[in-house]
Amino acid sequence: MDEKKRWTNEAVLRESGRWVHVPAGCALVEDAERLMVHPPEFRGTSRVWRSWPARHAAEDLILKTVQEVCASGGERLVWHTGDAVSPPFMDGLLSRHGFEKTEDLEVLAFELGDGPRPMLPRLDVPAEIRATPARNGAELEEAHAIASRVFPNSPPLSEPEVRAYLRGIERVTRQPDAGGGACEFRFLALLRDPAREEEAIATAGAQVVGETVRLWGAGTLAEYRRRGAYGALVVERCRLAHALGATLALTKANEATSAPLLRNAGFRTIASERRHALQTSHQAPIPQPPAQ
Repeated sequence: MDEKKRWTNEAVLRESGRWVHVPAGCALVEDAERLMVHPPEFRGTSRVWRSWPARHAAEDLILKTVQEVCASGGERLVWHTGDAVSPPFMDGLLSRHGFEKTEDLEVLAFELGDGPRPMLPRLDVPAEIRATPARNGAELEEAHAIASRVFPNSPPLSEPEVRAYLRGIERVTRQPDAGGGACEFRFLALLRDPAREEEAIATAGAQVVGETVRLWGAGTLAEYRRRGAYGALVVERCRLAHALGATLALTKANEATSAPLLRNAGFRTIASERRHALQTSHQAPIPQPPAQ
């Protein structure tokens, strides 16, 4: 990447603000005040990825959004706040309306470069750990099963998601230089044991969008933590993404767990974000004003 295209903090922050995940079959609602994603038939977890209301209109936006999710039968609402995704006053207002802060995250970036070989994070990968993308339906299901154990709120894989994933992995496998849209991957970390078959012990996700790879959803089964699976997943996701044209690795890491490890590996901190959750299935209906 030449000097004019260098990944400045401002450029990375813009990439971070564009990070919105819309699973297959979900509905995206966007206007001047918010960008929101609903699951199919509005069940499960709805998510506000960005919100930019004026100060005087913020409380009404929260109440309106909660009401919409409750009315549609939604079970949970997650609201993202932080640099590039919301004004600073949103955190306090969400807390006032029953939202619980569930995560403090650091937005971290690592430049992979645009040379023939990538610059890679400084992470030791043990010889007995191998990371690889899920390449078929069985491996995708295995990755999701691990994620469901590590993250109990993981929604089930829908048939449209599985079909979309398999189409994408087939396209990239056959034509790695084709480009044309985002490429999403689920990865597995496998433990090699000479006495038995390889065992899947961890999973993670990645999405290549333009020159950026978004790293997300890394989780290791409790009994196999501190064995090097997380580092193997980070390095392999960066390696594959660079082969597909990525020059920047971007992640939003828990500030108490993975963020320190990534900083030590060469990632730099760009911003902070928070996640707030509300169990909408427990909410009483919000009274409506009388018709005029």
